[in-house]
Amino acid sequence: MNIQELRCFEAVSRNKKFILAAEELHISQPALSNTIKRLEKKVGYKLLERSTKELSLTELGQVFNNHVCHLLSQFDNTVDDLEQIKISGGGKLKIGIIESSRYLMPQIIKQFKQVYPEIGIQIMEMSPVAIEEALNNYDIHLGITSDIKSDHKLTYSSIKQEQLSLAIPMNHKFANLTSINMIDLQEETLIHSLSGFGIRKIIVDACNTAGFKPHILYETESLELASNLVEIGIGVSVMPDSYLKSNANKRIKIVSFKDNIYKRSVYIAYHSQRYLQSSFHDLILIIKKITHSK
Repeated sequence: MNIQELRCFEAVSRNKKFILAAEELHISQPALSNTIKRLEKKVGYKLLERSTKELSLTELGQVFNNHVCHLLSQFDNTVDDLEQIKISGGGKLKIGIIESSRYLMPQIIKQFKQVYPEIGIQIMEMSPVAIEEALNNYDIHLGITSDIKSDHKLTYSSIKQEQLSLAIPMNHKFANLTSINMIDLQEETLIHSLSGFGIRKIIVDACNTAGFKPHILYETESLELASNLVEIGIGVSVMPDSYLKSNANKRIKIVSFKDNIYKRSVYIAYHSQRYLQSSFHDLILIIKKITHSK
């Protein structure tokens, strides 16, 4: 089988009609039908149910389609990488980062540019879940994330520990304190990250250990939005210290937890089965050097 046959199959499975897929691919309907029949003969099983007006995938066809979509995404991103290198002489590295790591990027880019001035960098702020998905789809080359997934195709390396602190409004009852215990949040309204985020699990587990269930009334995946809500007195929020200190202009106060016991790990992640040029590996060294010095 070849790439063109896979594109034909993907178009048919997505459009659910031969005529629509044929129009999209700019080929005749009979030619497309013959291509699918030829593909089914090659794989040795039926991929499509043709008994109704609208096509549907067989059970094996659905499994095959999942793999085809992944293969086409890998192929297209490989072609895009090569095209970028041909056009610019160095290409472009795409990085997905969690919001708390944005303050690291100016220094990382500055040092990288000194070594590779011809290579561009595209930075996208993403959730940990989105970073994992983007790495698997070859949409980004590198992720800076706070979550590790049990995915054998992805390689993770710890680069730093982020201290967690409490953000409160300036007029809050804790405003004159420098540190608190987790139990002190028992009566507080928490503004927190969505379920599934690592930082939320840390705090929920800590509250449960302290003997109470946290009152999480407002949820967001954006630290910026959470800090804005804290600023106007909607509630309090546990956030990475690095993010809070890099946004010191906000009218919020930072209160530590006693003994600084709450932390989260931050990792770099990349797809172990993807070809990555030497500039990528040098970028990793730069990131490690910068994060380890902070």
